[in-house]
Amino acid sequence: MTELPQQSPRPGSGGKRVLPPISSEVERQFIQDLQENVYVEMARLNCPDQGPDEQRYIIYKDAFNKLIEHVTAYRPLLTAIKAEYENCIETIERGQKESFYLSGKVKAMAAEQTTLNYYQRRTDELQHRMAVVHADNEKLREELESLQETQEELDGIPEQDVDEVSSKKSKVYTLPDKLIPGLSLEESTDMVCLQRKIEECQQLVQNLKQSKQTRYAPRRQKEQLKHQLASKSKAKEHVSEQNLHLKARCLKLRVALDTLKAYYKDSQHSFTSFSPAEAVALALARSGSKMSVNSADTATTFDDDDPTKEREAEMLLEYIEHFNDLFEEGRYSDAAMHAANSPKGILRNPETLARFKAIHVKPGKLSPLLAYCEALMSSVPAVGILPNAETSLECVKSALQEDRLDLVTHWIAQKRLTCSEPLGHLLYNYTQGKNTEIVNKCLPLAQAVYTKVGAHIQSAVCMCKQGRVRAMMEYAHNAKFSKDAYVGVLVACPTLALAEVLVQPYGDSNTPVLPVGTVVSELLRTESHQVGVQLLDKIHSNIQSGTSHPSLKDIVFSDPTTNIHAWLQIIRSCQDSGLYDVGIELLAAVTVLEAIKKATSSPT
Repeated sequence: MTELPQQSPRPGSGGKRVLPPISSEVERQFIQDLQENVYVEMARLNCPDQGPDEQRYIIYKDAFNKLIEHVTAYRPLLTAIKAEYENCIETIERGQKESFYLSGKVKAMAAEQTTLNYYQRRTDELQHRMAVVHADNEKLREELESLQETQEELDGIPEQDVDEVSSKKSKVYTLPDKLIPGLSLEESTDMVCLQRKIEECQQLVQNLKQSKQTRYAPRRQKEQLKHQLASKSKAKEHVSEQNLHLKARCLKLRVALDTLKAYYKDSQHSFTSFSPAEAVALALARSGSKMSVNSADTATTFDDDDPTKEREAEMLLEYIEHFNDLFEEGRYSDAAMHAANSPKGILRNPETLARFKAIHVKPGKLSPLLAYCEALMSSVPAVGILPNAETSLECVKSALQEDRLDLVTHWIAQKRLTCSEPLGHLLYNYTQGKNTEIVNKCLPLAQAVYTKVGAHIQSAVCMCKQGRVRAMMEYAHNAKFSKDAYVGVLVACPTLALAEVLVQPYGDSNTPVLPVGTVVSELLRTESHQVGVQLLDKIHSNIQSGTSHPSLKDIVFSDPTTNIHAWLQIIRSCQDSGLYDVGIELLAAVTVLEAIKKATSSPT
């Protein structure tokens, strides 16, 4: 970018130097396009004109990044300004998150007393049930003993006396007016059935005893819990009193501070006949009633907040059942929105995604999978948790299958995806066979994903595919590319523009990034082998035109990495392409270099 001429200070500027106006048509067009892009994005996303808004911040942030990338003279200053603003915004957001977390923690701690009361109430109910069960067991045991006595007496007498004993016993033990609950008349008179019921009752009693030992606490623990509750309640009352006292003191200090500010600011009017101490005392006396009202208003109760909701599990089950009903009825859009906004993310899982993925619809209709992915991404700001890498990949894949590249652009711009290298591969492969418009839209998205995950070579290839060779070289220089990395980029994107940049010095180094022999040899191994021949032809043409470029002879002599066999292959390719002058000059240089090597290596 050319340096703009300095201008004299404008009238009214206080003698300070101001920036010159934009005189270049290219710069003016760039600023106009950037502004139009900002207005279009804000209108599409319905951003408000005033007040804080995350989407408007992201739009201006992207515009500012483009401006920094375009401007080279002010890039360090603009980058430093951007970094300071982002640090400030991150600090504010982190403070808000910590405040929200601490507020919830305070509410949960305040609700511990209510939870303890619920546990104690439940303990009392279980103890009452145990008493009822014990009473029933005693009654059954007495009936069992009476039946056993009758059976023993019947077994010990002759058969002829059984009727007499039975008649006597029948006078003592008469059948009850009501049958045994759960048994019919036949079962009530069947000894086998009664014996089986007795065994079941005994097993039930044994289970209750085991439950009493393992599941229930002893009664004396109730007293301990009561003492602990009393001590906690006293501690809470003490802390509440201290809190109210400190609030009242803080309010008094605030009143005193405001009074002193007013006193020293306007000492000629209302406070002329008072000293500072008297003015403060008068203000405190006037605001005494207000302080009591404010302190009462600031008292906060947490009785309505109960983190242990008894019907929480039932509500979650009802939520899942409602989702299943919507899904079975074919209301996939409603089911997708219902699942995306599920409490605690119980339906934001791979299983739900697989259910939507298994549905096949006719071409032209809305895909249920895409509807679920849209709902999932729309709920990310409310949930605050990004979907994992696998879910993000499936969402992008579903959008690309429907040719909804606009959705992918929006998701990446709003940072609602978890970037991964497979996601970058998916976006890069989507450009294969597409028109220029789609390629120009999709390659920047793949580059952004690759840059986020640290796949530097793939990101550099995307830049080269967009024709941004200079930007790629700067990115590679900052990422400290090795020679193998540069070769990988060249093989993936074999273009003449990239080859010309690689054989030239970059940065503070006086040596080229890659030797000409290495670049041409690598290009000859690809399908774009003519690019290497064109590079040699262009170097030879520049030399013939008198420009300051090293000759082919100097290129051969200064390249220690390319061996004789590689040079001979390059010479044959030049001859096959009709560049006889280039081939002859290279052959002469290689012959001289080989002779020099033999001469220096032979013994004297």
